[in-house]
Amino acid sequence: MDIINIPTKYKLKEIKNLDELKKYLPKKFALISLIQYSEYAKKIYEILKKDYEIILKERLYGINVLGCYSEPANINDIDTILLIGNGKFHAENIIRKLKKRVIVYDPMYGEINVYEPDYNFDKIIEFLLNKIKNSKNIGIILSIKPGQYYYLETLKVKDKLEKSGKNLYLFIGDTIDTLQLLNFPYIDFWVFSACPRLIDDIIDNNINGITIDILIKNLDKVVNI
Repeated sequence: MDIINIPTKYKLKEIKNLDELKKYLPKKFALISLIQYSEYAKKIYEILKKDYEIILKERLYGINVLGCYSEPANINDIDTILLIGNGKFHAENIIRKLKKRVIVYDPMYGEINVYEPDYNFDKIIEFLLNKIKNSKNIGIILSIKPGQYYYLETLKVKDKLEKSGKNLYLFIGDTIDTLQLLNFPYIDFWVFSACPRLIDDIIDNNINGITIDILIKNLDKVVNI
């Protein structure tokens, strides 16, 4: 069955609280947007470019960030990102991975939220990597959801961990309920081969686990083969 993704876009009567936003902006920053706000991001750019140096990095989806895709914010020598949108989801990905300050501006309601770079995130990841290194029984949960199916990556991780002397247990499904992990008390550590943002649940709920995208990048710290 073919899947067609159709973006929806907001229609605003006015752009609210733009003058207040200017109080938070440095003279130079990068502009990105959620796709729902993309038309208004262009209008905001035209207004602000008179007084600010604004960097646009158009990638696969223009300046839009989608899901965990934040490449338009990955710009050298830029410390601040103006994100036209709402919520903390996309901003959190940028402050953690790219270590940039993010100003989230919602032109619909005029809300402004500022998020500073999260340097503590790297320390938490190092802690989790050390935990898996010292764990014997590893459970890997492989999601079969479209867009979250990392089969080849899972096989690579499974092979490396087994060769390092660990016991591997593979679980497959399309819905991950972290409460169900309690039914497997023999598992010392979990690897989530699914949505990368499950790392939020891992941290918030103090789960002995890590997402496969992070583990793949740090396998050499975990196995010595």
